[in-house]
Amino acid sequence: MLRMPLITRGKTVATALALAAGAVVGTVALSTPALAQRQQRQQQQAEPTLSRDFQPLYQAVANATNTTGDLAGAKAAVPAMIKTEYDRFFAGNIMLQLGTKASDKPMQKQGLELMVQSGQGTPADNGLFHYFLGGFAYDAGDYAGALREAQAALATGYQGDFSQQQDPWLLAADSYFKLGQNAQGLAFLKQTIEQRRAAGQPVRDQWYARAISVAYNAQMAQEATELSALMVEANPSPTTWMQALQIVSALQSDPQVRLDTLRLMALTGALTQRAEFEAYVDTLDPRVLATEAGRVLDAGVQKGVFSASDPFYADAKRVVDTRSSLEAGLAADYAGEAASASNGRTAFNAGDVYLSLAQYAKAEEMFALALQKGGIDRDQVLTRLGIAQVQQGKNAEAKATFAQVAGSRAALARMWALYAGRA
Repeated sequence: MLRMPLITRGKTVATALALAAGAVVGTVALSTPALAQRQQRQQQQAEPTLSRDFQPLYQAVANATNTTGDLAGAKAAVPAMIKTEYDRFFAGNIMLQLGTKASDKPMQKQGLELMVQSGQGTPADNGLFHYFLGGFAYDAGDYAGALREAQAALATGYQGDFSQQQDPWLLAADSYFKLGQNAQGLAFLKQTIEQRRAAGQPVRDQWYARAISVAYNAQMAQEATELSALMVEANPSPTTWMQALQIVSALQSDPQVRLDTLRLMALTGALTQRAEFEAYVDTLDPRVLATEAGRVLDAGVQKGVFSASDPFYADAKRVVDTRSSLEAGLAADYAGEAASASNGRTAFNAGDVYLSLAQYAKAEEMFALALQKGGIDRDQVLTRLGIAQVQQGKNAEAKATFAQVAGSRAALARMWALYAGRA
């Protein structure tokens, strides 16, 4: 027999939890003696009581619900039971169970609405009710309604139940996305992640995955990079590094930002795809930074991406073999001119060639000089300075350098700083 739950104020509502599992969770059958005892206790405790006419009407509905009775007739009888707001709360509970037994979602929704409207539920009750109402709205394609209910649930302090996959934050975010409000949804999830992490509260992996997927598909490079950095901070595993950096690299329209992304991918073992190796070599340009391009080609061979007979490899290797012997002289020429140059451009060029040569201390010196002289892209130079410091194992200095990077490079610099902190 289906047991009709007696929901009381001040207790967590078990009934609505059953919606997620597709079954009714009963507590006690509301028999006539039980109802009378309940009313007597309420009077003694000065709590609201059910109206005089509620009991007989309720029992008729309960009888129909507990058997294979006339559910439609029981549903029609519910409105007549409501004389007070306390009646409304219990009537909503009945409607919820009728709807559950009949697999009638509109009836379940009506029951939840009655309980919310009554004002008799605790904040915990109402948070759960709003959450499930949001789920009904989402399933019906009413995404504005789903967002409104999810926000109402969160406003009560409702935290969901991760073990039951009850997630008001993701319901709100997905409602934003369905409404075409990607920026708002991403900002909401990012803020939620940051606030919960700061408070030591759990964060679901699904939040990162959903947010990054939306940002990637919408070609929102800055948002995708920031969220990827958050994901790596939470779980700096090789797999997470690979997933995050592949996304960041794919979205970069600035080839120099992508180059520094590919450099980090190489250090973290995230460089695995042929297209990534090719992009790395092409952006370096073997005619300009031949030695580093040669290292990338060698790494590609070691990972089975290239073979000696591969046309791309063969063409690039031919240029590398011709140009790499000239790099040391080029770097020295740039360095010699840098001190007297009117701006930092020559020093920056020297630093880039020294990076290619893996002479990281000299690269650091030149990038520092470029910053001192100015007239350059400060954020780009700071990024390269930090990279030169990481390559020397000067991780504390590198983190301080990356912290100064702003603008479109800030999120990538944050990921480099994470690497420096764990290298």
